[in-house]
Amino acid sequence: MSTSDALSAADLERLVRAEAPDLAEAVLAFLAQPEKEPETPLPKDAFTFDRLLQTLTQAQARYDAEGRRTASTEAWQRFLAQKDVPLPPRLALAGILVALYEKDTDASRAVLIDIIRRSDLRFGLWGGLKRIYKLAEARHDAELFGVLAWRFDVERGRGGHRREVSSGTLTYLRRRAWRYLRHLGAAVPELYPQFAVEVLRHYEQDPDWYSVWVAHHIWAHGNGNYSATTFPMQPPADMVKHRAFPDAWKRSPDALMRLLDTCLSDPAARFAIQGLRKDHPEVLRKVTPAWLDRLARRPLASAHDFLVETLQGSPEFHQGKLRALGLHDAVLALLMSPSDKARAYAIEYARAHAQDLPAERLAELVAQGAADVKAFAAATLEKRNPRELGVELLGRLLSSKPTNAFAARSLEQSFDRAELPAAFLRDMYLGTGEQLNWVKGFVSSKYAPTELPADFWKELLEDPRLEKKPQPVESLALKALGQYSPKAIGAEWMLDKAAHPRIGGAVSNWLMRVESLPGLDVERVKGLVFSAKHRNVALALLGKPKLFTPRQLTVPWLLALARRADPQLHGFAHRYLLEHVAPADFSDSGDAAAGLERLFELALGAKQPVQVRAFAQTYLRCHHPVIGPDQPESKSYELKPRAPRKAYTPEKLWPALSDSRDDVRRFALAIARAELRAWGWHTRVYELADAEAKEVRNLAYDALLKAGEEGADARHVLQPEELDPVKVFSLTESTKRSTREVAVELIRRHYARLGGAERLAWLMQSADREVGLFAVRLLWEKHRPTSLPEGWKPAGAKEAVAASTTERFANVDALRAFLRKTLFGLPPGRSKEAREGEVQKRLSASVAKRRVIELVRDLGLEDEAFARVVAPVLGEFTGSLAKGEWQSCLASLVQLRAAHPEAQLGGL
Repeated sequence: MSTSDALSAADLERLVRAEAPDLAEAVLAFLAQPEKEPETPLPKDAFTFDRLLQTLTQAQARYDAEGRRTASTEAWQRFLAQKDVPLPPRLALAGILVALYEKDTDASRAVLIDIIRRSDLRFGLWGGLKRIYKLAEARHDAELFGVLAWRFDVERGRGGHRREVSSGTLTYLRRRAWRYLRHLGAAVPELYPQFAVEVLRHYEQDPDWYSVWVAHHIWAHGNGNYSATTFPMQPPADMVKHRAFPDAWKRSPDALMRLLDTCLSDPAARFAIQGLRKDHPEVLRKVTPAWLDRLARRPLASAHDFLVETLQGSPEFHQGKLRALGLHDAVLALLMSPSDKARAYAIEYARAHAQDLPAERLAELVAQGAADVKAFAAATLEKRNPRELGVELLGRLLSSKPTNAFAARSLEQSFDRAELPAAFLRDMYLGTGEQLNWVKGFVSSKYAPTELPADFWKELLEDPRLEKKPQPVESLALKALGQYSPKAIGAEWMLDKAAHPRIGGAVSNWLMRVESLPGLDVERVKGLVFSAKHRNVALALLGKPKLFTPRQLTVPWLLALARRADPQLHGFAHRYLLEHVAPADFSDSGDAAAGLERLFELALGAKQPVQVRAFAQTYLRCHHPVIGPDQPESKSYELKPRAPRKAYTPEKLWPALSDSRDDVRRFALAIARAELRAWGWHTRVYELADAEAKEVRNLAYDALLKAGEEGADARHVLQPEELDPVKVFSLTESTKRSTREVAVELIRRHYARLGGAERLAWLMQSADREVGLFAVRLLWEKHRPTSLPEGWKPAGAKEAVAASTTERFANVDALRAFLRKTLFGLPPGRSKEAREGEVQKRLSASVAKRRVIELVRDLGLEDEAFARVVAPVLGEFTGSLAKGEWQSCLASLVQLRAAHPEAQLGGL
């Protein structure tokens, strides 16, 4: 219950003043609602109501009675003494109930009795009940005393988990109730029966009689078989032999007659009947038919036995006279009696005097009666004409074992199948197990698999009664409906049920298998794509070109779907566009060229989302006439290229190679590898060697390094004769180390076409030490003099180069002259190419010369033969006026002599 709906004590007081008919319900709801949190925080050591209840429970667990009383009293005193802990609202119930009792109207008393019978015995209400009980004793209020004494007496046996009253308190109160009755019987015997009857009439049919105390004293006090707290016995057979105050019951039959009219339990009725027979037999001889009729309506076996005995014992109530006396219906009511004797009398009477019992009444007896009554009613029904009983009644009789065979036989033999309406068959499917078994056999034997209209099964699946027992009826209906064509079932119905929690799976499978389904609205199916429940089915339907053409789906809608972040949605759009949409469909005019332009815009556009670019790039790759067939998507969807090769122009794709987006570069690369030579742009691969993206540089590296290799892809790999010496040597100055390494490797591989001593001299000036050293090393390998001084022993590794076709120096002097010219005539050196935004600086001639000297020295340290050639030239430079030059040469010579101590190195 929400805070706004909570009842307050003021609400109950208004209801009391108005004597509202729902007052009892309001009190019970008020008692059950949770305690409201206090508006201000309680003190840390507050003794709350919950703590009070816990303390009281602990107190009741103590062994000694005095200790229990003392602990409980102290707990209540401590709780009530607190000024800063608010009292629970339900404690106000005590005053409200007492005020209700003081009104003393029929309505207020009826409300109090209802509350007493149904409420949990919890604090608040309990305080009011105790005060009312004391007032009832003081005022000799038999009605309220009786209901309260009964409640106290039976409560111990109930063991309610919401009860807050201790067992000791209940034991005291029921003993007090009997003490009050005992004193009343002794002092005012004429009042004792009235009070005792008010207690007895409230006991219900099946209480725990072993835990009852007051009732046993009333009808068995004289046997003395009880202790201080228990009366361990069931109600005796003779209810008056040991009753308390037997003389008090002889004064008047009124109390016993009231008990027999109003009691709720069979023992109480027997007590009344036995008392009347013993003390007031003349009253029983004067009973009226009206009183007997009332007795027949009571659901008590003792009362019915007494009724039958009365009818059988008096000639006035012969069976032939009962209809005239108005007891015909009363005796027939005994057919539902809990008494075997009463039912046998009623069956005998019905056979003789009630052959006109309505079929509806007989059907009720078959369904609800005891075995003997069922047999009687079934035999009576079987004698009647099935067509007079009607289809509906026979259908109900299928549910009962005594009439099942008769009803089944009657339905199958006395009626044509057309006389059993569809609504009746549905009722049987949704009825009991016996009805279901019959209708399954009937339909299978009387109808072909699809002879019943599909609507019959659809209405059966939609019947709200199916929610309570979906199995196995749903399975039967789905199996039957699955045999119909999708057209017969209906597109709209299947779409509606595709998301049904139980049958949706089966309906979805039907939809996914259809190849043709008239009446299916494409716009509705497109709308279902955005419903999580219907999405799978909707996408499966939209993906069938036989159901919906690409023109019905429309390319704009598919492209909008491709823009969705949901992978299922854009994945479907990608597949469908690839598999079913031609390039011309991407153009409003239907022109293929315009459609391809649109696709390139989608694939490369700066504002296109990733999902759309991915689709367009995949589409253009798959429909490229050269690389398309090799694409995995083409193989998966068996695509045939639809785009002409001329649509893939370098003007569109070359700029994409330097795009900052990875997917755009990869797409452009895939096309460029296939089209580079066809474009005639293969000689521009040098531009790509300095690209920021590694994969783009790799295209240039492949095109250059694989030149002349057998099996190289001619579509983008250069031929050796197409290598440009100037551009290759320019690559050695690249800011990318990998590019410089590729350029060096190209020069090594194709030196005959690319190299020359003068080019190597230029290369020696590179800012990259590795490139410069490579140039010096290559100068020695490729241009070693044709003749060397006697006694020289060139390194063996270099002999393999002796057969080179490059121009070699005639002798050592020629090589020295070249080195001398290179050093003396060296212009200012070259630095690395400047990056964007940087100012390119040139090295001074002295710095450039010093670097070349160091490179010559390094090769001389490795190769003794070269050291002998270069040492005299370095020696000449020791006389240079430039301090840096002669110092570098002098230091180099010292290192060379240290490296080759046995060699005769000149220069110093």
